[in-house]
Amino acid sequence: MHQMISTNNVQIPHIYTVGFSSSPRVTRYGPSVRNQYIIHYVLSGKGYFNGQALGRGYGFLITPGMEEEYHPDKADPWSFLWIISEDPSMQYFFDCHRTDSVTKIFSFHNPHEIEAIARELTSAVVFASSSRLAELFLHIFHCCVESKPVVRKSVTKIYFDFSVNYIKTNLHLPLTVETLCQMIGITQPYLYRIFKEEAGCSPKQYISSAKIARAKKLLSETELSVSQIADSVGFQSVLDFSKFFSRHEKLSPSAYRNACR
Repeated sequence: MHQMISTNNVQIPHIYTVGFSSSPRVTRYGPSVRNQYIIHYVLSGKGYFNGQALGRGYGFLITPGMEEEYHPDKADPWSFLWIISEDPSMQYFFDCHRTDSVTKIFSFHNPHEIEAIARELTSAVVFASSSRLAELFLHIFHCCVESKPVVRKSVTKIYFDFSVNYIKTNLHLPLTVETLCQMIGITQPYLYRIFKEEAGCSPKQYISSAKIARAKKLLSETELSVSQIADSVGFQSVLDFSKFFSRHEKLSPSAYRNACR
């Protein structure tokens, strides 16, 4: 029987590595026990996980303390993409995969989408920034699992939280809705619906409001020049920043600063 999926306090887990390989030397392991959460997505060929045969479009999960052994088929060795984490919050995402309770094997959607990510990884393990690994993880998760009805609603909150965190920590960049969608691997209409549901506004409006709030704080609480503040909220041109600020606040940045004093 499958476990019930709890949506309370879901967090994006810290991802340790994401990798891909078709080398038989890499795609075999064990028998052993590891203290990690690991997801494998088989993209081609065949192999065996704890004695169970599986191929393209199937995957398997490994949880901390679990006995594991897997190896490629001799005649048609597999290739797979893997994700490794030591974060307990991975359990929620494991439950979303809806694995067989005994074998821990699951089927997944859109293997061709995962192949594109695998080509990017070019047969190497990725040790990237935590944000980049989170982006890869969310993209893979969306492609493989999110379309299943049981997880669709709860996952929107995860995408929203990730987007908001990215916006808040990257206000110094010229953020766009397209950038967010590419990172997460979802369409602009879908992201729009998520923001309307969670924040009552569009992603573009949310980004603009966040930049305005940061600019107002810097104008009222610091001695930074308008040019420096423009750069701090992702505008290379002071003129563009002034037009943006005036359009939202009906005051120029300098007039707003004077009004605060």
